[in-house]
Amino acid sequence: MTLRIIIFLVFITPLFCHSQSSSEDDVNFNAAIDWLDSKLNYIYYDEVNAKWWKNTFYVNEKKEVTIKHISSDKPNTANIKDKNYTVRRFNIEDINPRNLTISEIKDSRGRIVKGKMLEIRTFEFQESINKTINNRKGSSTSFLYFSFPEFLNDSLINYAEVVKEKLETAIVASTKIYSKNEEEDISTVLNALSGSFKSEKGDLWETELFQANVLKLERGNEKEEYFGYSPQKKEFYIISIHSGGFDTEIFSFSNGHKIILKGENYNFSLETRNSFQLGSIKFFRQ
Repeated sequence: MTLRIIIFLVFITPLFCHSQSSSEDDVNFNAAIDWLDSKLNYIYYDEVNAKWWKNTFYVNEKKEVTIKHISSDKPNTANIKDKNYTVRRFNIEDINPRNLTISEIKDSRGRIVKGKMLEIRTFEFQESINKTINNRKGSSTSFLYFSFPEFLNDSLINYAEVVKEKLETAIVASTKIYSKNEEEDISTVLNALSGSFKSEKGDLWETELFQANVLKLERGNEKEEYFGYSPQKKEFYIISIHSGGFDTEIFSFSNGHKIILKGENYNFSLETRNSFQLGSIKFFRQ
């Protein structure tokens, strides 16, 4: 009986860890979104153009964000016919948490009034923030601005900074990745390592699809390199081609709830869909 219990526990532990980690991410995400929902719904006045602005923020179950900026000549926009509104929609996973920047605004200019401004941008400047103006489709963008007038900053110390922090938490929690099964994990690795990445020290990792299961890799050196997966050998590899021939690094999955590729000289550790660690160097999607 004791042996059976031990075997049972060994088999359920990875599943439990995965569930536990995912649940923690859900808690962090929901807590951050609840806070943002309560703090990013506010009204302020633009003295230059004599307009009231109402900002609303909403996230649905698919993690799609809807932000409305409504302008009118009165603070209560509910029954005003001549109000104008701009609606922006985007997936929170498309926002780069490392590109959230805060600026001091000294002079009001339209919707952006004196106080602080938070700028958000998408990964790789993709124009995935869709915009409509009074129900007419507008041009999509890669950026969006939040205006925080002075009275908001007075109502909560470091208002803009806390909004930035909560957005970072929500984005990272929504993009965490964990091991599921071999087939899905292979696809996750290839997708997560595709695109343009940099370390804080400027190390490069840039890839583009070369053929099925193979990415052409650029790391800022003179070698011709490829990162890929061999279905026959069931292993990942990096092939480096140089004047003296070629070198091959082999990687295989490490058991556990996180996706880790173990190699002889160093490991890959995938944290989110937009960041990974190679050996001791951490890379971030641009």
